[in-house]
Amino acid sequence: MSKSNQEAVAIAKYISSFLCDYAPLQLTNSENTIHSYEVALTLYIGYLEDSRGIGTSGFSKRCFEQAMIEDWLEWLSLERGCSPETCNNRLSSLRTFIKYLASREAKYLYLKSEADNVPLRKTTKKKVNGLTRNAVAAILTEPDQRTKTGVRDLTFLTVLYGTAARIDEVLSMKIGSLRLDFAKPYANVVGKGDKVRTLYLPPRAAAHLKQYICIFHGRNPDTDAYVFYSRNIGPNGKMSQAAIRKMLKKYAVTAGHMQFAQTEKVAKYNQHLLHVKLLNCHVYSKRY
Repeated sequence: MSKSNQEAVAIAKYISSFLCDYAPLQLTNSENTIHSYEVALTLYIGYLEDSRGIGTSGFSKRCFEQAMIEDWLEWLSLERGCSPETCNNRLSSLRTFIKYLASREAKYLYLKSEADNVPLRKTTKKKVNGLTRNAVAAILTEPDQRTKTGVRDLTFLTVLYGTAARIDEVLSMKIGSLRLDFAKPYANVVGKGDKVRTLYLPPRAAAHLKQYICIFHGRNPDTDAYVFYSRNIGPNGKMSQAAIRKMLKKYAVTAGHMQFAQTEKVAKYNQHLLHVKLLNCHVYSKRY
């Protein structure tokens, strides 16, 4: 096997080991993040083949140099119509792989510096309008407290909006991470980058959680059980974000105070904005 072919095989193996072993075991537990790595590398390989005529058998360190990466970003923008935000996300994923590649062989060290020198695309901040006071109040009054599902949904919404946490942070909470009997109740959650942080729970949120746990987990709950779990899997499997979006859509529609598209977007990406809206309107403290 020629020297160039050996390098191509080595790089191909590094791509595989990065996606299958290193990323899920060393970098993140997030399926979305791993998927982002896979998409970015797939697009990069596609660019090399379609635009540069370089197949996997032609991989070399030159394929990951700064000039090539910058041309790839142009290709993403012009050929695929990717927004500057998307291009920057793809670049971030590619940089992560190149950092891994540089850690495996010294001859690839310079590639990390070159990738880091690729400038980000200029982006414009998009203004996201918060929900109105009536809209927030309407959504929080929708869950039917006469049913177990209603108790669960109101508890989830109360915790989500009362703490300004991300949806996945609340879904990842386990019984053992809750401290509801403290003077200042709190929960330890795993946030972005697998970093553990503390969420302080408003009194009403803590009260809802106590009631919910009693109903759904019993008097002696398993500390390893997810607080909000999947009905199909049971306490050892957390609810999916898709299930939460479906729930939000249902309450947005029945509340009738805003279009679902707005509600889903704000609920999915801007819990902090909703939290501020709740505090400013005093909806949370007065009604829940």
